[in-house]
Amino acid sequence: MKLKATIVEETSLDHNSVIVCFEGDKNKKNFEIKCSFNPYVHKMRKWESWQLMITWDSEIFTDEKTGGKSYFTHLLCDKAIEINSPYGKKD
Repeated sequence: MKLKATIVEETSLDHNSVIVCFEGDKNKKNFEIKCSFNPYVHKMRKWESWQLMITWDSEIFTDEKTGGKSYFTHLLCDKAIEINSPYGKKD
């Protein structure tokens, strides 16, 4: 699914994830997106807007003592296209 998002935290050379706020989110929540590429090397910077190709993944953890389950949903991105940058045009 294609979603428009703004980068809300600085990217890091040693992490393959980025923190974003999705366009149109009335609650303005931040989400971590796990990327198949390094966002820093891809030149994704804070306050830029990007169109992200998002897929979902889920992890299920079972507590050994109680047998209770916890579900974690991950947002994954394989492709990103810059929409807008406050720093001017990229070459």
